[in-house]
Amino acid sequence: MTPEVMEPEAAPTAANQEPGVAAAAANPVPWEDAGVSRLSGLLRTLGQVLFHPRDFFQTLPREGWAEALAFALIVGTAGMLACLYWQLLFYLGLSQAAGVMRSIPYLFSRVEWALMPMMLLTPVIMLANLIVGCLGLWGAVGLTGGPWSVFSPVWRITCYAQGAMVAGLLPLLGGPVAGLWTLFLYYRGLRGVMGLSSWRALGVLCLSLGLQILLVLLLLGSLWGFRLLLN
Repeated sequence: MTPEVMEPEAAPTAANQEPGVAAAAANPVPWEDAGVSRLSGLLRTLGQVLFHPRDFFQTLPREGWAEALAFALIVGTAGMLACLYWQLLFYLGLSQAAGVMRSIPYLFSRVEWALMPMMLLTPVIMLANLIVGCLGLWGAVGLTGGPWSVFSPVWRITCYAQGAMVAGLLPLLGGPVAGLWTLFLYYRGLRGVMGLSSWRALGVLCLSLGLQILLVLLLLGSLWGFRLLLN
């Protein structure tokens, strides 16, 4: 009786790997691809985020924060500046049209002077928005039974969802359109990257909005209390 020859185990092939992992490794984000120019990578990534969000988030790698942050700051700052610019033009036009009444131009002039510092501080405001948004989304994922160790994927969802801020280039309506579009991209990110069901993704999104409001109120309350202590 001859001994049976033991054949070595076949190495795992790409077909045996999870499809999401294989696709993410084969299709990196153009913005993060070293072989693609920055401008081309930015435009291609914007196109994928805005017009093919389902495919984009399903193949989005889960690690890496610096490139995603740079993308969010560039696109988000440009979109927010455009929104503030259109609002400034709007209030300037209203103040001139309402010149017959003294109180109305005075009110509009106060708004105009408030918009100008905001335009200068847009990158800082955008960074604060990213931090608050990411913390709210991360907290909502954890509170609904998800792992607390998924901060990096949540950060990437938050950053690449800022691609919707290009809607700020639209006159006047750009702000509301960008806000709704960003929420939709959050939803797609939760489904594609985190693998959540439709209803759970909606629940996480609603809870994250509540947590973001709570964080902002706590921050404002802390600043107000600090101001009272100084006085």
